[in-house]
Amino acid sequence: MDLSRTAQIVVIMLSPTLTIGAAIYAPRVFRAARRLVVARDDTAVRPDHRPIELVADDLRRLLRQHETVKQSAGLARRAQHLVALEAAITDCASEAARALGLSVPDRPAHEGLSTSRLRQLLLDLADAGIVLPPAVGLIAADRRL
Repeated sequence: MDLSRTAQIVVIMLSPTLTIGAAIYAPRVFRAARRLVVARDDTAVRPDHRPIELVADDLRRLLRQHETVKQSAGLARRAQHLVALEAAITDCASEAARALGLSVPDRPAHEGLSTSRLRQLLLDLADAGIVLPPAVGLIAADRRL
């Protein structure tokens, strides 16, 4: 027997197994291929930021927390908490400004914006249509609404 005759016998013997395997695994292959194609299409459509409604809700929540901590007792813990909250407010306000196409001021690494720059950013967001809590100390003095 030569090699080609042996190959033909092997193919004939394996053909039922290959047919059943193809019938079982073909749907999985098609689903995986479809997921890849859909994933590529979604990345072109999907925005690179969270919806502005969620960002605005987070910003309002952080501003209320800032005001609550500012009025609470315990000076040492309050100061640390206020610094952390102002950094979180800076992140959230910057994200909202980018989503609305506003200019975002440069900020130092691992810190929030200064109070005056943060106040100006919050006022710019309010002017752009983001509804912020009215009695927040960071913007209450300069409220232009």
